[in-house]
Amino acid sequence: MIAAIVKFELKDEVRKQLSDINVARKHIQKVVEGCRKIPGLKEKFFIMDPKTSAQGAMLIWEKQEDFDAYLKSPEYKTTVLDICKRKPKVEVYLHTANLTDGVLI
Repeated sequence: MIAAIVKFELKDEVRKQLSDINVARKHIQKVVEGCRKIPGLKEKFFIMDPKTSAQGAMLIWEKQEDFDAYLKSPEYKTTVLDICKRKPKVEVYLHTANLTDGVLI
């Protein structure tokens, strides 16, 4: 399995919209529901910098090819690329262990 970290700054107009907690909850719920259908995505943790509202996610993938396909998908375009100011920062790692399953390598 692999772990990916994706971080980005929101466009100003999106940040303003999501400053309303009810709008933010609805947006995140919609994204969560869509993510449950993405092939190979095992887990996704949504993260936000409370000072700047910068967004991101830590994702666990079954294999690199699944993540590569996601980066080319309509879901990635609408949930990341369309709302961020600049190109997101993406880091990919080997997922070596977790508290639930223990050592994975």
